[in-house]
Amino acid sequence: MKKVLLGTTAIVAAGLIATAPSAQAAEKLQAKVGGYMEQWLGYTSQDAVSGNDFDGLDQKSDGEIHFKGSTTLDNGVSVGINVQLEANTGGDMIDESYMIVKGSFGEINIGSENSAQYKMHYAPSDYGIGLNSGDQVDWVSTTGVGGTTGTFRGPFGSTYTEAGRTNDANRLTYYTPRIEGFQLGLSYVPNNGEDSNSLVDHNSGTVDGYSVGANYQRKFGSVSLGVSGGYGTIDNGSSSGSADPNVYNLGFKMSVGGFSGGISYAAAEDDASVGDMNGVNIGVAYASGPWGVSLAYFEGERNGNTSALAATGKTVHLSAKYALGPGVTLAGTLGRAEFEDDTAASSGSDNSGTYLVAGLKVSF
Repeated sequence: MKKVLLGTTAIVAAGLIATAPSAQAAEKLQAKVGGYMEQWLGYTSQDAVSGNDFDGLDQKSDGEIHFKGSTTLDNGVSVGINVQLEANTGGDMIDESYMIVKGSFGEINIGSENSAQYKMHYAPSDYGIGLNSGDQVDWVSTTGVGGTTGTFRGPFGSTYTEAGRTNDANRLTYYTPRIEGFQLGLSYVPNNGEDSNSLVDHNSGTVDGYSVGANYQRKFGSVSLGVSGGYGTIDNGSSSGSADPNVYNLGFKMSVGGFSGGISYAAAEDDASVGDMNGVNIGVAYASGPWGVSLAYFEGERNGNTSALAATGKTVHLSAKYALGPGVTLAGTLGRAEFEDDTAASSGSDNSGTYLVAGLKVSF
């Protein structure tokens, strides 16, 4: 797979070099500023966990500033950039940073970005806070069941998955042109590092990851259909004798008029820090004009490589949205989450909670 990806890159590069003299006439790339901001206010009622009291009002923020731009060369090849600056973080300030090369050959992404398996996945619509992104743990504590390990980019809380949960690692991805509704994507990641130019030690760390994603989308009269599937693996080089992490996901989505429904599933095996996981997301939604309502359910199970990590999480969301104007949406979620400790020695460590959250989402 690595040779195929590198070969494709070489073909594109050759095309760029062959037309370099005339490419001087192309317009220089100019980046535009965009992004989004979300502000949420909610009330949670939940069990006391490990002596903590998490009941009451809370406020959450999420925002990013995006710098995007592209230019089309005289040979028809488009070269673009995408840099995403986090607005609410005390750690990694840059979320994703990658280059895009597009043409009749398809599309290539190079840099810090999610894999083809992640980006080509389909899941049910959810109009409030992100149920299939693990946002429920922002409102109900998982302290008593081993924390949030595996909630983000892992099937315990999301069917949008990466092998070894290598979120936004530097990688190379190729997407074929879409033919008769079908598209294929292939990704290679040297290691699980992000925003780093350090050398890759193949005897240490998590290295040489591959993933494939595929989806099919067609419209038959008033019916729109989408099906996706993906697989990823990465070499667990730092753990002698340990199996390599593998992750699978499947998605199905269908809409008729304003109604839509879908189901998605993911499973991870041999995750060195967690163990095996699986998760399923089911949902239905209806949208008409500026408003919409959705009902969705997520259930995740984490077997755990230690007894402290074995857990089950179940969440249901009733959400609604209303577009106040271009790029401005009022949204809300009434949710119920239950996290259960699956260890034989569990004693009072389960937690459940109900929350009502309302927020304003602005895109620009």
